[in-house]
Amino acid sequence: MSDSPQDVSRRQLLLGGTGAAVAAAFGGPIAALANTVDQAYTAQCLPDDASVRTDSPYGPVAPVNDQTTGLPLVQLPAGFTYKSYGWAGDVMSDGLITPNSHDGMGVVLSRRVGRSNEIILVRNHERSTSSSAANIVGASRESVAKYDTGITGTSYQIGGNTNLVWRDGSWVSSYATLGGIYRPCAGGATTWGSWLSNEEILSNNVSSTGKKHGYIFEVPADTSLNAADPTPIVAMGRMAHEASAIDPATGYWYLTEDQGNANTLYRFRPNNLSGGLGSLHQGGLLEGLAVVGQPNADLRYPTLCQEFQCAWVPVDSPDADAATISTTVGSVTGSGPFRGAYANGGAIFGANEGCWVANGTVFFTDKATSAAGNGRPARSGVIWALDLATLVLKAIFVGRDRVIGNSPDNICVSPRGGLLFCEDGGTSSPTSGTIVAQELKVLTPEGKTYTFASHNFNFTSAQMQAVGKAGSNAGNHRNTEWAGSVFSPDGRVLFVNLYTPGVTLAITGPWSKGSL
Repeated sequence: MSDSPQDVSRRQLLLGGTGAAVAAAFGGPIAALANTVDQAYTAQCLPDDASVRTDSPYGPVAPVNDQTTGLPLVQLPAGFTYKSYGWAGDVMSDGLITPNSHDGMGVVLSRRVGRSNEIILVRNHERSTSSSAANIVGASRESVAKYDTGITGTSYQIGGNTNLVWRDGSWVSSYATLGGIYRPCAGGATTWGSWLSNEEILSNNVSSTGKKHGYIFEVPADTSLNAADPTPIVAMGRMAHEASAIDPATGYWYLTEDQGNANTLYRFRPNNLSGGLGSLHQGGLLEGLAVVGQPNADLRYPTLCQEFQCAWVPVDSPDADAATISTTVGSVTGSGPFRGAYANGGAIFGANEGCWVANGTVFFTDKATSAAGNGRPARSGVIWALDLATLVLKAIFVGRDRVIGNSPDNICVSPRGGLLFCEDGGTSSPTSGTIVAQELKVLTPEGKTYTFASHNFNFTSAQMQAVGKAGSNAGNHRNTEWAGSVFSPDGRVLFVNLYTPGVTLAITGPWSKGSL
């Protein structure tokens, strides 16, 4: 593949090279509205030091009873309802027990089945290790693909995936699809009916079966037709992966890495741009984001609407080991991809997480938080927008207060163009008030936020058992993260996870009252 005008060497970066345009477009009335709203996030941003709150067009939130269990698991605006499914500990359709730690999730297929409309989702279970091989997802089933069944040190890798089916407004089934991986976190849906399950680990260790971890794997929508491939997609890098998002206009992928003060935004240009199951295994070029004229720019503390002209620099060895290096922000342990990008001028972020591509813009989050000090302002998270036509990077949300936005993690853009983010933060400084629960928040085009939903899970073991759920799910989990937010293609249903206790929700209601 020949280099595009956006692909520059370190020397060109220092001289101030720029890139060529790329474009993306959706069709249909809803998509046309989405295009307008998406573009507003860069066009209407109101410059300031940081973001502030605003009133929700959906109104205040209040406890709403789950239509499945009858328990008020979350708080929502008036008119919204939801159905829970796939609780940790539930028996799945394949007879296996639903794993816990529900994290990233995506809609990978929407299809007609007879007269029914069916949606298939793939869900990550961000589990790490266990001393027992029996805890590997799908351990007792040969039909469930597994990457690594060996021991690293004294432990097995027990993360993996389950697929869920939603049909005509109801949950239908779920089943295990991939096991033997480590902490699959955000991930991302392809355009050909599969899911990328991303390991979040920075390690040079090798298991007893000769396997390393920190890779990306592909999970098909229907594993009865195509089993998951447990072969890692090595060219996409070995690092503490978070999200993967494809630009359908080009076939390029955008990747985030959650490695504190040692990560950047990555672009992967596949050798096979036609897509299809297994196409990413054919390799490609991995690149890192850099600021033109500012090699190794520190982008951890922007102000609202601050802009940077960017370019892409090569990552020569995406499978290289992690190592400690000296950087402009101090000594860090960097992955092979980060070290490669940094050597060519790559920029530095705090801890990148969620990523979403919509209409020629890459939206991604930096969830790193810190109190003010040492001449630095407080930080409760940042959301960035990278215009792929101009390669201008803009900070469209800047948090200095957890009340305004608390460590934005997974992110999604609705078919109507609204940007929703999942909070995954703490309760300590910086905050102007008591943090009672983690929330789903909406970001307005002006850079303001409002609450769409609030975590409300606080139940006893007896209450859990009374509705047929495992007593181990009990407790006050209101300050645990939301994850895996994604809308159905028609925009009618928001699917989202409560990481703890481990449950998936399908939320419906009067979306047209706001931008979601």
